Amino acid sequence: MSNFREDFPIFKNNPNLIYLDSTATSQKPSLVMDWLKNYLETTYSSIHRWLYDISEKSEKLYNDSKKKVAKFIWTDSYKEIIYTYNSTYAINLLTSSIWLSKQLKKWDKVLLTEVEHNANIIPWLILRENIWIDIEYVKLDRNYNLDLDDFKNKYDEKVKIISFTHVSNVTWQIFDLEEIWKSKRDDTIFIVDASQSIPHMQINIKKMNCDYLFFTWHKVFADTWIWVLWWKEKLLKELKPSFSWWWAISSVGDNCFTYAKIPDKFEAWTQNISWAVSLLKAFEYIEYIWWYEVLEKYENELVEYFLDKLKKYKNIKLIWSNDSKNRLWVFSMVIEWFHSNDVADLLADNNIAVRSWKHCAHSFFDNIWIKHSFRVSLYIYNTKDDIDSFFNIIIKILNNK
Repeated sequence: MSNFREDFPIFKNNPNLIYLDSTATSQKPSLVMDWLKNYLETTYSSIHRWLYDISEKSEKLYNDSKKKVAKFIWTDSYKEIIYTYNSTYAINLLTSSIWLSKQLKKWDKVLLTEVEHNANIIPWLILRENIWIDIEYVKLDRNYNLDLDDFKNKYDEKVKIISFTHVSNVTWQIFDLEEIWKSKRDDTIFIVDASQSIPHMQINIKKMNCDYLFFTWHKVFADTWIWVLWWKEKLLKELKPSFSWWWAISSVGDNCFTYAKIPDKFEAWTQNISWAVSLLKAFEYIEYIWWYEVLEKYENELVEYFLDKLKKYKNIKLIWSNDSKNRLWVFSMVIEWFHSNDVADLLADNNIAVRSWKHCAHSFFDNIWIKHSFRVSLYIYNTKDDIDSFFNIIIKILNNK
């Protein structure tokens, strides 16, 4: 297994750190940080001005990052890419624009899964309070896959929007969303949350055939506060922004205004070009390590190794099946008679970073009658030694019960 760890300075500065919380946010490689430092020292400026040299260079970097996004998700036009602050902001921008554009009316139905992140639940609940839409939740089967029979039963003529996660941030099951779009009618909008899948696997929106897709890149080597919202160009033209100003407006009069062209009309703020530069270089790091094939191969080795170790501990419950296929390299677990926060705290005392509690999926935990879990998330800078160290501390925790 290659030693990618050397590409990440945080481990040089914290040699005892075992970082197992990458699904919350990833560590950053030197390639991203060095380029970001260079940009801030040599080229930083506002964009959309083009009256001086460094502004023109910044504009090019900003657009180059969008072109790189378009390449990675297999869309033909970078003008379908919107940058936002985070996925919560992205879905709120989308739902509020749908509301303003009157694409939902009273008693229209929205379908979600029962394992959605709160960020893909709350905005729809807000719409329900204001325009009286209906919301239903598609169940999972015993292996935590989407229950396609339940989907078909709930997908009636009232459903106007389907908004599903691609990968649950609790079970880490990869949902077969191609089966959803094959059943989708033309009068239904299909939205996909790819926040947890794109750090680990290639996304092809042409195969997924969704209408909107949003995801983050601070989980994939870029800086925080850079989220991507992809929209089909036709829908970009049809939707009205729920708020606007600056470059999103082309002209303003006493009693009127006109929107800018797409995608600018949905970016009503001073762009953080530094985010875009870090995103561009994060993509280039993935290219540097030979794309997602390397990520997935490395992931499969760690998943098999982790699950093989886990089999020795019958009193550790994995919130997922013990099958290594069709899942990502993250593990949500419960230890009998231990609060997950206590487990995370004891691991932290030994320089092992994990996440605990309900992982922003409160409804799902309520439905499966589990109050909380702790979560181990691996990434390309983790090793089998990290997994061994984790289980060595788990043994001590169990022995000191």
